[in-house]
Amino acid sequence: MKKFISAVVAAVLSATMASGLAACTGGEENSALTVFAPDGAPALSVARLYEGELREKFDVNIVDANTIQTYVSGENAQADIAIMPVNAAVKLLGSGEKYRMLGTVTHGNLYILKKEGGQDITSSNLSSLVGKTVGVINLSNVPGLTFKAILSDNDLQFNELKDGASVAADKVNLKAIEATEAVPTNADCDYFVVPEPAASTKVSATGGKLSFAGDLQKLYEGGEGYPQAVAVAKTTVSAEDIAAFTDTFAGAKEWLMDENTSAETIVSAVNSLMYKDDYKSTLTANTLTKTVIENCGIDFVSAAQSKADVLEYMSKINSVSPSGFGTPSDEFFYSV
Repeated sequence: MKKFISAVVAAVLSATMASGLAACTGGEENSALTVFAPDGAPALSVARLYEGELREKFDVNIVDANTIQTYVSGENAQADIAIMPVNAAVKLLGSGEKYRMLGTVTHGNLYILKKEGGQDITSSNLSSLVGKTVGVINLSNVPGLTFKAILSDNDLQFNELKDGASVAADKVNLKAIEATEAVPTNADCDYFVVPEPAASTKVSATGGKLSFAGDLQKLYEGGEGYPQAVAVAKTTVSAEDIAAFTDTFAGAKEWLMDENTSAETIVSAVNSLMYKDDYKSTLTANTLTKTVIENCGIDFVSAAQSKADVLEYMSKINSVSPSGFGTPSDEFFYSV
């Protein structure tokens, strides 16, 4: 009898433990890797994961770009994999202890817009911005830091218009603005630095009163762009799962650029992946042309291949940042 009772207790305990393990790991029905990506260009890179077997393998969640850091923070971070700005990834995860960088996902989507009468800006006449004021959306982050690095590389001084600072005649003046302030009626700014797809939206909405004047990717050293958004994965994610995820990028741009993939399909796909039902993507079908997609700089480059570029870029933006973001360790870069 005692043996029978012991067997029953053992069976109950075994079932309870199995149930608890399934709850912790998600079980067979919830075994998909949790992926978080910010809205905008990074969201386009994972839009193809909205259906079929890919959707079953990867639980993709598109979130407000300002909140992406929260999903890789804390002891029980929600994201198995995340796409985020390289500077934030390095600052939060650069030790490589919890997450490793899988590769660079986007390589720049920043453009200079001019008002009517303004001139185009190239590497040969960048100094024409001296004495002018450039409004920069997100001046303290990648857009502003990249632009500052470009100016610094060209021996041009900049002046941030904050804390009562006056416009300097011998420097490029930089003003932090919101997206709503990048308009032709903004008398305080001569030019604007705006990311795609917002840049094309601005040009279209103003009927040409704002137009493209410069390409920061071409102005950056080498003219091939810079590491902007990167994919990171928890150190606990298996090599097999990492390979499965990075393989999805091989067809991502091809799918986006395919003439049979409409803008409506892409935007619908992104919206279907929203983390919260009440949040809609900033992407719109009427402005998401193939040119805009091309301008988003989507191209996955492995950590091994992009390591040198990331280190160089971090060095450049650290030199123009008041606080800096640190330097990533060798362990931060994933290697097969």
